[in-house]
Amino acid sequence: MKIQEFRNLISTADRALLEKAFAESYKHFNKSQKEEVDALIGAILEGKDTKTAAKAAVNFGELGAQIEKFVDNAYAQNYLAPNREVPKSARSKWRFLVKDFLKALDKVALESPDYPRSVELRTELYDVLCEGCNVYLFSTDDPFRSVGWKQEELFQVVVKRTFALGYTRENVAAMLERATGGGLSRECLHVEKMLVLLGELKTSDVRYLALEEAKKLVTKKKAEFMKGKGDSTSRYYQNEHISNLCEMVLMIAVALAEPDEGVPYFFENCRESDPEVALYRALYVMDWMEEDQMWIDIYKYGISRKIRPRKELVKEYQERVKKKG
Repeated sequence: MKIQEFRNLISTADRALLEKAFAESYKHFNKSQKEEVDALIGAILEGKDTKTAAKAAVNFGELGAQIEKFVDNAYAQNYLAPNREVPKSARSKWRFLVKDFLKALDKVALESPDYPRSVELRTELYDVLCEGCNVYLFSTDDPFRSVGWKQEELFQVVVKRTFALGYTRENVAAMLERATGGGLSRECLHVEKMLVLLGELKTSDVRYLALEEAKKLVTKKKAEFMKGKGDSTSRYYQNEHISNLCEMVLMIAVALAEPDEGVPYFFENCRESDPEVALYRALYVMDWMEEDQMWIDIYKYGISRKIRPRKELVKEYQERVKKKG
């Protein structure tokens, strides 16, 4: 029917029947059509400018397609090696694309139906930048610096926006994976990302949840390592990821004021073959957390396990104890 006939039909319809007709009609849209029309429907119901809303919806759809295409080309090294997908003149401009993408994603509000997808897209961009720190995807070994972001700061945006969707086990586990693994910028350390994540675990309940998920990941990655797949380099990074997760368990346990569980867990599961190196790592994390008393307590715990600290640690322990008076 024509639009005027449609208007006449609904103008005298019963409210309940009108709602039912609207719902049944909506069911016939596919996923992409719903993504486009949701903003428009919301704008109409809120009395906003429908032309602006429609334009915004279309633009977000285009943005998502552009980001997906960029990510695919980046992983294929099309911004680095000769290819037919990305013109030579455009390969060095990838950093400007990323900057524009991130700015556009910043404009997507939590209330928008596009928000969940915007979080996925931002995470995909973050991940490809991390991968670009491990292998050459672009003509630089530090993509974060190239796009004008510190890695830990962009990670914080990813974490905040992810948790705005809820502290689900899936979301927490995903952020634990990224905090403790992945490629690193020349100016970032895993412990800095872990501190960012710890800072976004706002309540005790969420911290307990994160503690459980971190331990699950340790168990999972240990099992994967035992299968013996991968070359020596990949197996080294597997072990390193497990040790980083153990550091995360230690950090969360200390933040919960429950070190009696976290400290033994760390030493039992850390993948360092030398116990003294494991002790050094635990103390290093406490230093970053500015937990002076815990530093001393963990040092004593290491001694109780008959670990012989290096001279630098012995000297630092003496200085910390002396400072405590």
